[in-house]
Amino acid sequence: MKRVNPKYTMREWFVVPAYQRAAEGDYLPIRELQQVLTQPYAEQSEAVEKRFYRLKPSELFDLGGLSHYSCSS
Repeated sequence: MKRVNPKYTMREWFVVPAYQRAAEGDYLPIRELQQVLTQPYAEQSEAVEKRFYRLKPSELFDLGGLSHYSCSS
């Protein structure tokens, strides 16, 4: 499965804060996401893995939106 599924995927709880900061003029979070998601199958640095390859924080589990999507494959 690791060979056919991406390690890094777009998650709403990553994207929404990045968009909010971009709306305030800070585009760094969007650029960081773009950098990670352009190579979703690649092993990346330990810092990238620690930040972007993790479960959703428990305080966000009750929020709606795309954070509740599932993979049907």
